[in-house]
Amino acid sequence: MEHLQFSDKLCEYSNWRTQLSNTIERFQGWRKRYNLEDANSAQTISIILQGLSQDRITLAFVAEFSRGKTELINALFFAESGVRLLPSSPGRTTMCPAELFFDEEGGNYIRLIEIETRCEDVPFVQLKQDVDRWTQINLDCENPLQMQAAFKELIAVKRVPRQTAIALGLFDEKEAAEQGIVNPETVEIPRWRHALISFPHSLLKAGLAILDTPGLNALGSEPELTLSMLPSAHAIVFVLAADTGVTKSDLNMWNNHVCRATNSSKQGLAIVMNKIDAMWDDLDKDGYDHSIQSQVAASAEALGIVEKLIFPVSAKQALLAKIKNDEGLLERSRINALEAYLSEGIINQRQKIMVD
Repeated sequence: MEHLQFSDKLCEYSNWRTQLSNTIERFQGWRKRYNLEDANSAQTISIILQGLSQDRITLAFVAEFSRGKTELINALFFAESGVRLLPSSPGRTTMCPAELFFDEEGGNYIRLIEIETRCEDVPFVQLKQDVDRWTQINLDCENPLQMQAAFKELIAVKRVPRQTAIALGLFDEKEAAEQGIVNPETVEIPRWRHALISFPHSLLKAGLAILDTPGLNALGSEPELTLSMLPSAHAIVFVLAADTGVTKSDLNMWNNHVCRATNSSKQGLAIVMNKIDAMWDDLDKDGYDHSIQSQVAASAEALGIVEKLIFPVSAKQALLAKIKNDEGLLERSRINALEAYLSEGIINQRQKIMVD
C-alpha cells in the first residue's frame, strides 16, 4: 500500500541521521589519528554527536474530549498491530496525558503516577526522574492483545470526595451546577496523572515521540504541559470534530494553549477535522464534498488560519482501511493528505534544523 508516507519519511530521516553520525565519528577518528584535535572542536563534535543520538521528533496531539484524537493516533501510527492499540471509544477515553517513545535502556513498559501527586510541591520534571514513584506495567510486545489490555489502564477512574476533586482541580462546582449536579458527595476522577509508555515500535525506534493530551481540563491544571511539553513539540496536531465544527471549548483551547505553544507562528501545526464519516452521503457525493468544504472554511475563519492547514479525515475509517488493506476506504478517509503534510512539512523542517 502507498499510505505509509509518514513511516517511510521518518525511517529515511532516521537512516540519514545514523549515516551522518557515522561520518562525523569517522572524521573525529581521522582528526585523532593525525593529531589535529583541540579541546574546543572536540567538545563541539561531542555535543553534535550527542544531539544526533538523542534526537526525537515529537508530535503533540491536542483536542477536547470526543474529537477522536486517540483513534487518529491509532490510525496514523499503530494500524499494523491489527487492533485498536490505544483505548478509543465514544465519550471520554484518554484520561491522563501520555507520552509514547522508545526507551532502549528501560525496556517495554507503561509507567503511571497517581493523580494525588498534583497536590505535592514537587516539580513534575523531578517526579519523572524518580522511577520509584511510578507504577509500572510491563508490556509483551509479541502479544498485541496483552498490550491493548494494558493500555486500558490509561482510562482508569476512581471516586473521591468532592473536596478532594476540587483540590486536585478536577471539579468545577459552577460548571457542574449548569449540568444539574449540585454538591455531590463523591466525584469520578482519573486515577492517574500521567503515563510514560515505551515499546519498540518501528516509528518510535526511528525517533518518533507522541504526546497525547486529554482535553482542556488537563491543559488548564497541568502547567508542565503548556509551559514545557507543548512548546517543545516539533508539531502540534489540533483535532476538531466535523459534526460540531469549532465549539466554545475548542476555541478556548486554541487561544489559550495551542497558539501560545506555537507562538502564533502556525509553523509545525496541523488542524485535523475528524469524523467526516458522520457526514458521508452516498446518495449526494457533491453535497457531501460541499458540506466538508464549508465546514473547513468556517473552521479556518473561526481559528484565524488558512484553509490549507485544515485536514478533513475519518480516523475511524482510516484505521479500518489499514487493518483490512482496503485502498478504496483509505482514500475515502482522506488521511493520506495529512500523512503527506506531516512527512514533508514536519520531518523536512526537522532535518533542516539538524543540518543547521
